[in-house]
Amino acid sequence: MTRTDDPGPDGPWDERTLLLTMLKYVQETAVFKVQGLDEDKARHAPIETSPLTTPAALLNHLRWVERSWVNADLFGGEDDGPWTEEDPDAELRQGLELPLDEVIRLYEEEAARTRAVFETVDLDMTMQGKQSRNIPLTARWILLHLIEETARHNGHLDLLREMADGSVGD
Repeated sequence: MTRTDDPGPDGPWDERTLLLTMLKYVQETAVFKVQGLDEDKARHAPIETSPLTTPAALLNHLRWVERSWVNADLFGGEDDGPWTEEDPDAELRQGLELPLDEVIRLYEEEAARTRAVFETVDLDMTMQGKQSRNIPLTARWILLHLIEETARHNGHLDLLREMADGSVGD
């Protein structure tokens, strides 16, 4: 995979550009890690104690996490994720049921929407959704959290991909 986490020698180096460059890079890396897997390998859970930890399930999880943080938390809209109190891992299960190309397509669409929101939203905007902490979180915090969350799961995807077919690299 060609690295895309550098805005180039001439910048721009402003905060928003750097954050969006990093977000796009970790999103593209997540997709890169699952592309080319066959359906069985995309759903194989090699860690016995983590039966939902598969490439397809993790990518679908990232899709719904982005959607929830932007729609529900940042803007105060409805959380339309598949999870429920009875099944808090429903987005992972959904990733096991959908064809891999659909998981990828849906994630890429959500990732593009997320980037579009953060291209224009005031980064100091306080989230409008439920406050689960005692401090008002901002759009900037949410954007940084999405970068962190995706990067963390990319580490999982690195290992899962290597276990699936030996592929290594960005």
